[in-house]
Amino acid sequence: MIRRRRQKREIPFSFDSFLDVVANVVGIIIRLILVAWVGARSYSSVQEILRERHPPAAASLPSSLPADPLELDLAQSRQHLAETQARLLEQLRQLGDMKSSHRQVQAQLTGLTNRRHETDRQRASLDQGHNANQQAQGLTLSEIQKRRQHLMEEIQGLEKLPPLSKTLHYRTPVSRPVLTEELMFECRGGRVAFIDIGGLIADIKSGMETKVQALQTQWEVADVTRPIGPFRLRYTIERQRGAVDALNSGLGPAGGSGFRYGLSEWQVEAITSVRGETAPEALAPRSQFCQIVDLLDPQQTVVTFWVYPDSFALFRQLRDYLYDHELEVAGRPLPEGVPIMSSRHGTVSRGQ
Repeated sequence: MIRRRRQKREIPFSFDSFLDVVANVVGIIIRLILVAWVGARSYSSVQEILRERHPPAAASLPSSLPADPLELDLAQSRQHLAETQARLLEQLRQLGDMKSSHRQVQAQLTGLTNRRHETDRQRASLDQGHNANQQAQGLTLSEIQKRRQHLMEEIQGLEKLPPLSKTLHYRTPVSRPVLTEELMFECRGGRVAFIDIGGLIADIKSGMETKVQALQTQWEVADVTRPIGPFRLRYTIERQRGAVDALNSGLGPAGGSGFRYGLSEWQVEAITSVRGETAPEALAPRSQFCQIVDLLDPQQTVVTFWVYPDSFALFRQLRDYLYDHELEVAGRPLPEGVPIMSSRHGTVSRGQ
């Protein structure tokens, strides 16, 4: 059986192996130095002993004797060791510099690689965005051309239409007293609010029996209705005076159940500071104002506005809207701070 020969591989160079070799060489040299040093001390000790035992013979030796060859070898070994140590230190320093340079080069190479990847990514993103912008510009240009063509067609169509005309209707400044059903609105603070006078009067009538019992012993009774919407009524029920009562003006009523009474005056009180709708809100299709007035019969109902100084512009807009619906409108201006009120001796609204 023939064995397969393994291919020879090149031994890779390694700094660790190199350092191991250098360390072994330095250790051998140090051992040689120690051996030489110990031998030198032993030789020196022998020389001292000989000098002590034979001082005259040692003194009589001529000065021209040659030097000990071991000392020369020791001096050469020391010099060679110093040179070797210096070369080793220099090589170690160069090795450290090479490692530091290698780390720096490796770090720079890593940074350059990362920057290259980032640059490639940005370039791909820019190329994609550029392509998207080109497509968007192309679509936008085509859309602009289509819209331009469409607008030109609309303009040509409008030029062919006859001119529009609007008929303006102006009411004659003639008014008449309101004798039909009357709906009331408050125009204040640029807002219009509905005053449900019918509901408030109905609330007064529902508690009239109690008021009649009180009127048997007094001339008038004052009370307040429950709130309906943002308003309530403060009212007074007054007993009418007969001929006998006129003679006894300083006394109370004569009693009995045969007397007449009625609502002598009322005053509207608001229970909320912000109420009603602004002009755009009121003229909207499904606003509270439109839901009330759009169902009115022009032959049976008159709309009365109690207008404060800050809401005359609002009143004119609402009035024109009601005129377009052929409804009769009555406007009653009020000074600021004066409440909405009515009495038996007051004036009636005048519609136009």
